[in-house]
Amino acid sequence: MAALTVVWFGLSMAQTPDPNGLKPELVTLSGKVVELTDALKPLNLVVDTGPIERQVVVQGEDGAITPLLLDDASRALFLDKRLRDRRVEIKAKRYPGLPYAQVVSLKIEDHGKLRTPEYYCDICSITVRYSQICPCCQGPMVLRMKPEEP
Repeated sequence: MAALTVVWFGLSMAQTPDPNGLKPELVTLSGKVVELTDALKPLNLVVDTGPIERQVVVQGEDGAITPLLLDDASRALFLDKRLRDRRVEIKAKRYPGLPYAQVVSLKIEDHGKLRTPEYYCDICSITVRYSQICPCCQGPMVLRMKPEEP
């Protein structure tokens, strides 16, 4: 995996080259996000679901299953069931030899349109990528779809 070099105070953020030469491929995944256990049910596989019960995957329109890495960009899909079982478009990085995809951005179907989910504080007007208490006022944040740009 590539190391991440961060220079604070907003000056720069860059990835250092991977010594193995592994470069991610940017891909677009379409389908719906489901728990892995739900994606496996139609396959009639006998598996111990304990270790995989919280894993979420993109189930493509062709039936292909792509597991997602858990990080801040994908955390909402792991935590909030309201974002699952809906049409989704995910921009992601795929690394050679790794079956998982790392989410860069995502859009979820909302009233027939693909929109970006966000969690919003009505008091502070702060948005974040996954469900949490407001980092400013410590109040609740609500799920909404990012307002469309004019």
